[in-house]
Amino acid sequence: MPKWEVHDKWAEKLELSKEIANFVNQLSDFPDKTQEFMEFCEREGEEIILQLVRTHDFEMIMKIPKYLQLAFARQKGSEYVMAWYLHYVMDYIRMAPALTAEEILKRTEAIFEPCQELEIVKRFVRENAEELVCDCRA
Repeated sequence: MPKWEVHDKWAEKLELSKEIANFVNQLSDFPDKTQEFMEFCEREGEEIILQLVRTHDFEMIMKIPKYLQLAFARQKGSEYVMAWYLHYVMDYIRMAPALTAEEILKRTEAIFEPCQELEIVKRFVRENAEELVCDCRA
């Protein structure tokens, strides 16, 4: 994964606050150490997981941890959702060096439901792809 300083740099370029970027860094990389997220999972996680399991969609079931993080971010607000998608895409860029930024965006879009925040992040990543990829893979 890129260092948090790299995540912070790009969150700032997307005009997200350092507070939100830091919160999402913690949530994404150490969800079990994010007290507010753990409380959310205790309160609402079971119902969210049961809804996913009822779909009998194995691919969806494998997404449960990320889906819970995204549902939690959504409750906190749009900027948290954008920060979460940006963090996710940057981690993906780092983990999949054979893929282009565009391929990663297409795969991300296929995994998650379309939303305004994802569209904003996709546009931002496309506009900054060369430098962003370089920073993530450094």
